[in-house]
Amino acid sequence: MLRTVLIVTATLLAVSPAAAQSRLTLGQSVSAELSASDPSLDDGTHYDCFTVVAPAGQRVQVDMMSRDFDSYLLVGEGNCQRMSGIEQNDDFGGGADARVVRESTGQPLYIVANSVGAGATGAYTLRTSTEGGAAAGRPVGQASSPTRLNVGEAVNGMLTASDQRLPDNSFFDCYSVQTRAGHRLQIDQTSTAFDSYLSVGTGSCEALTATARDDDGGGNLNARIVHDGDGRVLFIQANSVNAGETGAYQLRVTSVDSGGASNAAKPSAYDTEDPRSLAASRPTTLPVVTSDWDTDLLTCYAAYSAMAEMMIENVHPREWGNVAQIPWLNRRAALGLRIEYDPSNTAMLDVNTANFKSMSLVGSIGVAPNGQPNQGRPLAEFLTALGNCDRAHNMTPVTRY
Repeated sequence: MLRTVLIVTATLLAVSPAAAQSRLTLGQSVSAELSASDPSLDDGTHYDCFTVVAPAGQRVQVDMMSRDFDSYLLVGEGNCQRMSGIEQNDDFGGGADARVVRESTGQPLYIVANSVGAGATGAYTLRTSTEGGAAAGRPVGQASSPTRLNVGEAVNGMLTASDQRLPDNSFFDCYSVQTRAGHRLQIDQTSTAFDSYLSVGTGSCEALTATARDDDGGGNLNARIVHDGDGRVLFIQANSVNAGETGAYQLRVTSVDSGGASNAAKPSAYDTEDPRSLAASRPTTLPVVTSDWDTDLLTCYAAYSAMAEMMIENVHPREWGNVAQIPWLNRRAALGLRIEYDPSNTAMLDVNTANFKSMSLVGSIGVAPNGQPNQGRPLAEFLTALGNCDRAHNMTPVTRY
């Protein structure tokens, strides 16, 4: 919401000591920080003061971006304490970045780099340019053609020092995917090397009009964006939160149906056979396997839910590792406190919980519904997924897994 009270000629903005003015040149990008020691406006928000000079008639574009707070810009003449002809912006492009474009009179333009919320502090990037010139978020470095992804595809990528950089000096790789009107996509970026950051939108990666950004939506340091397709090409910036971070990551694009459940979710392995008729096939040992399941909050919550429900139903696999001694309900509750629930989350949790229960059941039996022996591999994968979740969320892992 714009601060209409401030759009008054010669309004007194600041109530604390004035900030020093930093002189900018057109095309310059600076990294700065709002701190508790900065002066504040009468609404309790901190600000920094900048000035830029442009020829009369030149349209000047000012962009402010931050991942720490919701950016707010005020641009006018006079000075940062008594500003006239104020133009302001909160959420350019529907996000938390701000942009003001105004015509210069030849007099210095003053820029108040501010936040929406009172007392907010943190890092931000401010850029001035001629309208239609280098926009905020425009990458630095040599552009490369985006890597085309298909829905359902996962790719392993690597951020390196030779990749393109955003104005905050973070590296990124560029991807694109063709969307379909009415079809929802889920984009996930996971990494153990750095804190993942995703931006998606239209245009191109070099001039992205972002429709969504995310930091930790995939749980822990992983990023996730759910996008409603409109038939256009969606561009994806696989990025990091911090400047200069490099390392391996995985990017995955999956389809999400109208009920909110991912079409990439694993199908139920076993839901029709009577387990009592197959008791003779029960394995006595389990193989060492790997797990393809992620360790994000929703997946691990579903894994813990499956074990908790099976314990209540008295059908859980007691003899494997130390699963009988672990308070799975407590572990599920600990993760549940960190989940922001919505209809798509609920559907995904139900699907994955059922899948994990089916894996445990068919693995304990040792024979798949088609009659083929599985040597307990589905159960081993489930227990491995549990162990991975334990380690990812600082729990004591299942013995051997």
